[in-house]
Amino acid sequence: MESIQIAVRLKTPDPQAVTALNTIKAMRLQLPPIKLQRHELWDFELHSGGREVVSELVGHFTDIVNPNKQFWFFTEKEVLLPGENPELQWVGVVVRDHTDSVSKNWTDLLKRRGFPVDSLRFSVLWRFGYLKDTDEALAKKMALDLSVSDTREDGLFSNPVSQEVAFWI
Repeated sequence: MESIQIAVRLKTPDPQAVTALNTIKAMRLQLPPIKLQRHELWDFELHSGGREVVSELVGHFTDIVNPNKQFWFFTEKEVLLPGENPELQWVGVVVRDHTDSVSKNWTDLLKRRGFPVDSLRFSVLWRFGYLKDTDEALAKKMALDLSVSDTREDGLFSNPVSQEVAFWI
């Protein structure tokens, strides 16, 4: 079994990321992120075909990637994503629903259509760009604090009752 992950992003500025960054700025944090990006993550578990199958899927299903408004790319560990400034320290946080009908429905559809997919997992990746000299552990803590809603005043990107949050590596 082979695991392949792609990230999908809008070609134009993402309204959710812009709104979230403006909200963070309004919170007047001591060390807010300088940049914020949002990507849809698609994790494919395939029993054959590899990247070629994923490329075929992406080209065939415009609900995964709409070529008129989105672009996509294969993700690689410890490589900056397109549009990320190398002068910043980037922290990635993945948010997934506990019960995820999107992933289940896509997995079932692709299997019925004869694609060699064992499973498909959908999630959202938030990439926080902090000043380069920010301590890595501190940057991760700040990103996690912003990501998980524990109270009405904390966290913006997930609800721990229905979602799980993890660092993206």
